Amino acid sequence: MVILLIIAFVVMCITMDAIVHYSKQKKSKIAAFSNVLSRVFNEETVTIPKGMYYDKTHTWAFMEKNGYVKIGIDDFLLHITGPLNRIKMKNIGEKIMKGEPVFSIIQNGKQLTINAPISGSIKSINNQLIENSSLITTSNYNEGWIYTIEPNNWVREIQFLLIADSYKEWLKNEFMRLKDFFVNIKMANNSAYAPLILQDGGELNDNILAEFGPEVWEDFQTKFINTSR
Repeated sequence: MVILLIIAFVVMCITMDAIVHYSKQKKSKIAAFSNVLSRVFNEETVTIPKGMYYDKTHTWAFMEKNGYVKIGIDDFLLHITGPLNRIKMKNIGEKIMKGEPVFSIIQNGKQLTINAPISGSIKSINNQLIENSSLITTSNYNEGWIYTIEPNNWVREIQFLLIADSYKEWLKNEFMRLKDFFVNIKMANNSAYAPLILQDGGELNDNILAEFGPEVWEDFQTKFINTSR
């Protein structure tokens, strides 16, 4: 009888310890998830350096002293996708055309194909991104550049690019398009995704696309990225 009581006591202790451990893990996950959802994505959170040109394909272009143009991805799109795992790039020497696919950004197997802001030929690629793709997230306007391009129609195409102030003004419409896209996603899924999309007051959540599966990324490609060309 005494042995049975001891065994029962030990089992009870183990069970209680497991319950406490599970509870702590659950609270930790909830706290981490809430922290992600608490980050707001709006016009004030987008970084827009002056001195660069911006394109409606959500890319930037900067002409260097040697006449070549560096291009990369804008901060607006990175706030939508969240951290990236890989960049799929073209090869040196390949020709690119403004508005046509120029590179793909990948996150855990999900990807978006981004279109070129200018036309020309690729003179160099940023090899650092092959080993450390996080640079495109942490330093997208500096170390996270993607290509150096030798432009072949710069004088004409620069007329379609935006400087910082006009680009910031243009982004107001992009935020409206973005909200419309995700509100439609929420409605189509019976509000199941509501906590991932909008906070109280209608503010978008940061890294909003990261929590969605490939089918939403594909829909975003078709209805948001492709229509920006």
